[in-house]
Amino acid sequence: MKIRKIEVLFFSFFLILEILIGALATGFLRDYIGDVLVMPTMYFLVRIFTEKFPKSLPGMLFLFACFVEFLQSIDLCGILGINKHSLLAVLIGTHGEWADILCYLAGMILIYGGILIFPRIFKKSEN
Repeated sequence: MKIRKIEVLFFSFFLILEILIGALATGFLRDYIGDVLVMPTMYFLVRIFTEKFPKSLPGMLFLFACFVEFLQSIDLCGILGINKHSLLAVLIGTHGEWADILCYLAGMILIYGGILIFPRIFKKSEN
C-alpha cells in the first residue's frame, strides 16, 4: 500500500483541530464548526487507504454521518447499555440534532468546493 503523504497530513491537521475544538472550544465553534470539520476529517481518512474512489465519496460520507446521527437520535448507547462517558459513547455520540445534519451538509459542500478549487490536493477521482 502506497502511503499518501498529503492525505495523512490533511487528516492529521483536521483530527488535531477536531480534538482541540472538542477539548477547548465552546459555543458556536464547538457546536457547529466541529461538526462541519468532521466531513473533511473522514474524507481524508478514507483517502489515506483508497487510491481509487468514486466522485460521490463526499456524498456517501454525508449519508454515513446522517445514519450515525439517526443512531444518536434513537439513543443507541442507551439501548446497548453503553456508559455515556465511555470512549465508545463519545465516538457514537449520545444525542442527535438536526443542526448537526446541516453542519455535515456544509462539510460535504466544503469538500466538493475543495475538489473544484484545489484538484491537485484532492486528486482525481474515479467515476
